[in-house]
Amino acid sequence: MAAKGASAIVDSNSDQEFRATIDKGTRAADRPQLVSQGCHTPPSCLRISLDPSAKGAAKNKIMYSFWSHYKSLPGGEQGRMVIGDNRVTRIRFAMKLGDNYDTPPHQMIHFQIFQPKDVGKASKVKTVNPGGPILSLRIVPQSRRKDKSPDVQDFIIVARNPQAQNLKYYDRRDNGVLFRGQVRKGDWNNFSFVLQSTDKDGRMIGRVAFWLNDVKKVDHPVEWGFDPKRYGVSSKLGFELGSYRSADPNGHQTVYFDDITLDR
Repeated sequence: MAAKGASAIVDSNSDQEFRATIDKGTRAADRPQLVSQGCHTPPSCLRISLDPSAKGAAKNKIMYSFWSHYKSLPGGEQGRMVIGDNRVTRIRFAMKLGDNYDTPPHQMIHFQIFQPKDVGKASKVKTVNPGGPILSLRIVPQSRRKDKSPDVQDFIIVARNPQAQNLKYYDRRDNGVLFRGQVRKGDWNNFSFVLQSTDKDGRMIGRVAFWLNDVKKVDHPVEWGFDPKRYGVSSKLGFELGSYRSADPNGHQTVYFDDITLDR
């Protein structure tokens, strides 16, 4: 990839341009950019840093959509991720947490499959908050950590569906949590997913397989996502990497990404 302007990067293979979505109230003295030091595969990798939140900010976000739910894609619409279409999507990326990464007081998302709301279309089920990060990698917040070592961070792989909307324990006791693991700050780790979604009488169920450093951790049918016909959400999904957290008045978190691939 190559840098282009403030937060834009360009994939040299496809000429696709990616621009970060940055929420108001997000502070980052080191803007998101391609760097050449400490990468997984030279010559460059993406660095994203968050500084303490601006006063009054509810959340902070710097996210790149590497496979959009609405922008044009290489190969056209046939490559779009669509919930319930029974097609297989393979995703792989390398990620490293910075040496001085502060444990967030609330959860932090670094990877997500995103299902947006369908503008102008209301959900038929008022007790459910549909869409959003229907599959994600989240850093476990300070209060739910088990290993208190400053050198590591706990993370979870978690799905959202009508019966799994919120987290309490950040482990398998929560309905949507598929895996809980640990990464060492300053070390690169490879994350790989094989995803499939089938509409089974209005339930979006399909294979979710996950490998950490090429060791399989999860591989079974999972309900992930929401039925567009019932919940007022789009059928089109996006693949995003970056940093997305609730407000953190004191924390600094830097994360690096490299070797990002999607096969659809």
